[in-house]
Amino acid sequence: MLRAFSDIPLPGLYFTEPADLPFMQGVEVRSYLIKTDDGIVVIYNSPGLSRDKAAVDDMGKPSSILMSHWHEAMYGDQLEIPTYVSAADLSQANASMPKAADLLACHGLSDSIDIISTPGHTAGFTMFLWTCGDRKVLFSGDMIWLHDGRWDAVVLVESDRQKYIASLEAVAEIEFDVLVPWVSKRAGPYAILNDKYSARAQILEIVRRVRNGENA
Repeated sequence: MLRAFSDIPLPGLYFTEPADLPFMQGVEVRSYLIKTDDGIVVIYNSPGLSRDKAAVDDMGKPSSILMSHWHEAMYGDQLEIPTYVSAADLSQANASMPKAADLLACHGLSDSIDIISTPGHTAGFTMFLWTCGDRKVLFSGDMIWLHDGRWDAVVLVESDRQKYIASLEAVAEIEFDVLVPWVSKRAGPYAILNDKYSARAQILEIVRRVRNGENA
């Protein structure tokens, strides 16, 4: 069933049941549904969408699924609704989700949701910033996630290290209160409350490590 956050007041935000990330043991993924005056938008593709389909239908049909990058397409079409990813990741996404479209073709998004281009982890990686009352929630995919208590990167063979660094430096200047990655450790936190100073420090520490050749 869909759930709302109990420890962080974020009215209008719901999440699906977790599903395993097949190539990282003990790591799970979730989808998040944002309910605004302009309708419902899904952030991240995951198997939880089909598992919780009845609850999603009861809430109301979402207008779209926004994927942070093409790796989310591995789970295929979970709902019969338009799905979008950045143009630079579209060809890879279409291999598993032929109907996925360019993120620039997504119209009618609530003004409360900002699309932020952050290439690096993949060529077209995208983050999403949602304004919820006086809070700002950053959906960081798996470009930034919480791993054993530390904010980490995920630098892959396909990643562009210099673009990753540049994107992280840009994100470090964004003010946000809550970090919501696509991935989380099983039984670990999947939404991280922070202030702009601690968030900036954590991200710049990732930059230091990635610049020094580390992959996390």
